[in-house]
Amino acid sequence: MQNKYITGMSALNIGGADWHLTGVIQADSWPVSGIDYSDTAELFGQLGLRDCTKFFKSIGKNMESVNCASPARALADMIYHNVFVLKHYPDHIIFRDYLLSDSDINEFSKYFEILKNHAGKAEEDMLLRWHDELFAD
Repeated sequence: MQNKYITGMSALNIGGADWHLTGVIQADSWPVSGIDYSDTAELFGQLGLRDCTKFFKSIGKNMESVNCASPARALADMIYHNVFVLKHYPDHIIFRDYLLSDSDINEFSKYFEILKNHAGKAEEDMLLRWHDELFAD
């Protein structure tokens, strides 16, 4: 996958390989940036992309090189796709389930700032509302 990478919910679960991933493995359906999700390379570059080739070999997929989004990058990709492309408030995206360490939260904060700087008024309003609701308690 040249400059493409696995993102979205599948990327969020690759590290843990929990039951959420079972259906994806069985269906062999991996959401790819620029195909299934918007390509955010212009905004984020190669930040947050990691080599997941070993994971794929462990499930019997012999691919030469596979990159996956980190949890923070996958969430940022999902937020971008919903807010900027679909114009949909991302109430279904809850990052507390996936950003478990301070370094994950710090990484996501960098993407969030980039998104805010890229946003028009309507997108910024959605981003800030989403952010405020997550940190309300």
